[in-house]
Amino acid sequence: MDPLAENARNGCLVSNSGSPSIQQGASSKAAEEAKAAGFDYYLNSSSTVELTYLSEDSAEWKAIYEINEKTKVAPLLAADDNIRIIEDRLKKFQKNLSLSRPDLAKADWDVTIKDGKLQVTGDVAADDKKVMETRLNQDRALVNAVNSYMSAAKTYLETSDLNPAFTTTNAYTGRAMLYNFEDVGAQLDGKVNFKQLIEASWRMYDNPWGGENTDPGRYRGASSFDILASHLTSTPQS
Repeated sequence: MDPLAENARNGCLVSNSGSPSIQQGASSKAAEEAKAAGFDYYLNSSSTVELTYLSEDSAEWKAIYEINEKTKVAPLLAADDNIRIIEDRLKKFQKNLSLSRPDLAKADWDVTIKDGKLQVTGDVAADDKKVMETRLNQDRALVNAVNSYMSAAKTYLETSDLNPAFTTTNAYTGRAMLYNFEDVGAQLDGKVNFKQLIEASWRMYDNPWGGENTDPGRYRGASSFDILASHLTSTPQS
């Protein structure tokens, strides 16, 4: 990758850990460099990055940042939005379950998605699973959020011409790993347990010395992708 693209990837929109580094305006050093080259950007909503070009000499910056917005920033923001919705809907489902079936509410169960449908996993009787799955799949807000989250994960994690492989430290494991994933949808289908994923994404912000935990802000989407990446099979580069 040429230095301009590397600067755009690691400094302005996406850090080299894969987490978003988005400013309101161009205040960071990298963003100031971009502005000097005729480029600026800002957030115009919770999940949309709007690009503004300050001169005709910014065509290369425009191409670089549009790719980053599509393959990195937008999926990270979408993941953050949707994991919050998923968590909220599952809490409401759990609350209703506690009222109607307290035995099931106490059971060790989780929910995944396979072939576009929510499925219940864990230590639950088959008949109870069917009832729970019917209710979960009737919650269109939950189903849409899960599908949107999975689509964002595929966009962010799957290697393509616009989203080349890279090596970085996985924030979940703390180990360096190659992000070079193929068939991400197939690798994750039926294997993402969302209650576990949500709990793990929160644990990443625990204070190891006790006291108040770190506020994740808009970074839980990025954290959840690091968790998913740790379970994917990366293709070695030749």
